[in-house]
Formats: sequence, structure tokens, C-alpha cells
Amino acid sequence: MQVISVVNFKGGSAKTSSCIHLAQRYALRGYRVLVLDMDPQASLTTFFGFRPELEFSESGTLYDALRYEEQMPLSSVIRKTYFHNLDMVPAGLMLSEYETETANALSNRIQPIFAERLTLALEEVEADYDLVLIDCPPQLGFLTLTALAASTGMLVTVVPSMLDIASMSQFLKLASETVEAVEDAIGRKVTWDFVKFLITRYEPSDGPQTQMASYLRSILLHEVLTEPFLKSTAVSDAGMTQQTVYEVDPSQFVRKTLDRAVSSANSVADELETVIQRAWGR
Repeated sequence: MQVISVVNFKGGSAKTSSCIHLAQRYALRGYRVLVLDMDPQASLTTFFGFRPELEFSESGTLYDALRYEEQMPLSSVIRKTYFHNLDMVPAGLMLSEYETETANALSNRIQPIFAERLTLALEEVEADYDLVLIDCPPQLGFLTLTALAASTGMLVTVVPSMLDIASMSQFLKLASETVEAVEDAIGRKVTWDFVKFLITRYEPSDGPQTQMASYLRSILLHEVLTEPFLKSTAVSDAGMTQQTVYEVDPSQFVRKTLDRAVSSANSVADELETVIQRAWGR
């Protein structure tokens, strides 16, 4: 089972949008997919038609499977979705309690520590899924670190602008230092089969964006996916009704615009799929 965290320090990098499009594409391709929403803002949960502020105000989120008291099995909070082969674990504001409780748990030396909790929770459902995609919050707190420690791969979304690349650089530096501290705490190395960078909200006709994308590739080389996730009105318009480009009624869109968006999403997913297959040794 490949566990892939979709991460970024900065909001607005199309993290949630990338995560749900990848999940749906892989479900359509026949993989058994589980999506974890680890962001207390619960944008991904809302994408699936849930209203977290009403349905999960007390329980039913990933928090139940991670909390330090009365912890529940992960299977108890997995929800079937309207997509065949695609299940999800919702988030809600209760998930933010995990940050505070983890700080207390560390001071009281409660086991297992945060870096092991999701890894252990996922062991229960390991035989049921091929891919797990985690939508991480836009910060490097205990939730993100918990996800990274459980992951076999990391996908960093980045908008090709100077501010976003500078922010990403800070994220990577801080993540490196923090993961070293986590390794000391759990007594093992945190390793990933791959770390890839996905250029998002990309406009090929935008000169400065093209320059920044080339700059990013010159530094990170083959770690940057060749295919970018294009900026498209089809993606943003679909999002207005909590849908993706795989779900919308084609008659409601300019066909050429929708085809371009679907092609872009497919290309990104297909390229990442080859990376996943390589990690499986196939």
C-alpha cells in the first residue's frame, strides 16, 4: 500500500484540488483508493458532499482514530463515497484538538507517540487499499508530521511564482529539521520511496510563470513532474458546485476548456502512476 502525502506550507497551491483529482483518476483506473482529510478546515470533506460543521461536529472524523483517549479503529470512520473504489476519512474542527493533545502527550510520554499513530492505524486496513492519499493542512504541525511519518511518498504542490517557491523552500528546510527530531524520538529513519514536486495553477502563456517553472526544474531536475496541473476555469467552476472535472455535466462547459482540464489532470495522474509503479518494482 502506497501512502502519499500532498503537502505545502502555503494555502492556495491547489493541494486539495490536486488530491481529489488524483484520487478519482486512480479510482477510475481500478485502484482501491482511500483519501484521508487531515486538514481541520475540511475542504476535501466538503468536496465529497459532507457538511463537517453539522455531520462531524462531535465525532466521525480522523481525529477519532488518532486521539490519545478512547481511540477508535480507522475502519470505524471510513466513509464510502459515490465513486466506485474510492473511500474517504473526513475531517472537522475536532481534528485541531490533536495538535494540543499531542503536545501534552509528549510532555507526559504517552505511547505510541504522534509519529507512529497513523502508521499503526493504517495497518488495520492495509489489505483493503492500494493507494492512500492524504490532504495535509497548510502548516508543519503535528498533523502534517504524523502524515509524513506514515507516508511512503510525498507530493509537494507549488505554484510557479517567486513567493510560492520561497515559501516552499522554507517548508522543506523546516521539514528536514523537524523530521530529524522525529527520527530521534521514534528511533528509526523516516524514509520515502519518492518525493515529487507538482507545478500547479500553471498558465503556459504566462511568461513569468514559465520562467519560474524553468528555474524550479533547473534546481530540482527530475524531481519535478514533467506534467503541470494547468490553471483552468473548468476546475474552478466545477469546484463551485463541489465537483471535479471528472464529475461535471459536459454540456455546462465549453467543451474545449473541459477537455483541456481533463487532459491535464489525466497527464499528471498518469505520470505519478509510473512513479508509484516504480516504487512497487513494476
